[in-house]
Amino acid sequence: MSLTSSMTGRLVISLMLLLVITGCSRQVRWKHPTPSTELLQKAMTDLHGYHVFSDFDTRDNSLLSREDAVKMLADNSLITSDTPNFKFISFSGNEITIVGYNQYYRPKTQNYRSPIIYRYRGKLEDAVYSLPHMAPVLGDLKVTSKPIENVQLWLVNEQQAASTDFDGSLMFKVWNGEYFDISAFTTKSWDYLF
Repeated sequence: MSLTSSMTGRLVISLMLLLVITGCSRQVRWKHPTPSTELLQKAMTDLHGYHVFSDFDTRDNSLLSREDAVKMLADNSLITSDTPNFKFISFSGNEITIVGYNQYYRPKTQNYRSPIIYRYRGKLEDAVYSLPHMAPVLGDLKVTSKPIENVQLWLVNEQQAASTDFDGSLMFKVWNGEYFDISAFTTKSWDYLF
């Protein structure tokens, strides 16, 4: 390699670095932000309570009363094909409990979906922005929790329990500045649980 081509290569690299550094807006960060304690408190406040979801994953508590949902969890024979997804989310200190119904669960061994009743209880350990390069504009949070109890799944149609490889990774989803839902996925296959 000649001295001229070596110097040309260094010059090109230097110019590219200079363009990247000077061309970047102030939105570019050298370190990704960490969600603040206030944001986590807001997320827990927004999410705490009873939530019902339409077919379009929008929250609409008018679709099912809280009392009817409690009855369905106690007696799953009351659940019909028209029952919307619902969940109860509660926080106590750093503990989270989620109990609900999801009509879209697909067991690993089956080609069809089976509605489930689920229960999860865990301790919140850590939270990061799900898309750190977009934070805080897109404020979805990926939350790590240590299960106090393994997630419990009850297949409504089959009237039997199901096992899963869920490890406590939760997604706190936000829309228009309000946290409105929590999602959970299996560890390896990323199958949607609730």
